[in-house]
Amino acid sequence: MPRRSRMPNPLPFPPEMAEVAGPLHRSLTDGPIPIQLRAGQTPGSTCFTIRETGNLRELGETEERITAVATWRDATYFTDAERAALELVEAVLTPNPSGERVPAELYARLDAPAGTTTTRKAWT
Repeated sequence: MPRRSRMPNPLPFPPEMAEVAGPLHRSLTDGPIPIQLRAGQTPGSTCFTIRETGNLRELGETEERITAVATWRDATYFTDAERAALELVEAVLTPNPSGERVPAELYARLDAPAGTTTTRKAWT
């Protein structure tokens, strides 16, 4: 018998995610960027993870990149812009005891002028 996810929809839990979910999802129209998949993996949402894996396959994403999302920091499959977007998703979804979810250094990298059009679209 298949198990149901204990958290089928993580959007109500981190309020910041609702603000960035739409732009993150729309950024997929520029080509497959696995940020939505990571957004499902980070809080442990099986529902989001399965759905976004299917979406990425439909968009033609390779199995190697889909699989590597879980270990994106060590994987060689992602551009600097994609890495920044994946890091942003994790920062927004991971509680921080100091209150600051997205460090200033990450904002600076996301706002860098060269080669970050897709990344900028993902978080603005």
